[in-house]
Amino acid sequence: MINYILSALFIIFSNIIFENNLKGLWKSTDDNLVQYLRFNDDGSLTEIIENQTKDYRYKKSESFIEIELENGSSIESSFYIVSDTLTIQYFEDGKSVRNQYVRKKLAL
Repeated sequence: MINYILSALFIIFSNIIFENNLKGLWKSTDDNLVQYLRFNDDGSLTEIIENQTKDYRYKKSESFIEIELENGSSIESSFYIVSDTLTIQYFEDGKSVRNQYVRKKLAL
């Protein structure tokens, strides 16, 4: 009985930790755009849009991501992860922009 309870607690806590993990490959849910984001543990972010690839640096703190752009400026966005869906929100020209991405698994 105790082994069952410990196993259940382990699964619950590992799911909580996994849900907040940005690391991995994410695909945009926008049907009109082929876009992928790849977050790495070392603070690097690769954005793939159509046939173009851009590399950035990012910092994560609690529920915010700060992305350093090519021109030296940065964008701070809030984010949250529910199950396998990442939602990133930010303001652009006074309007709220919300993008969603689904976690993708790489098959090697």
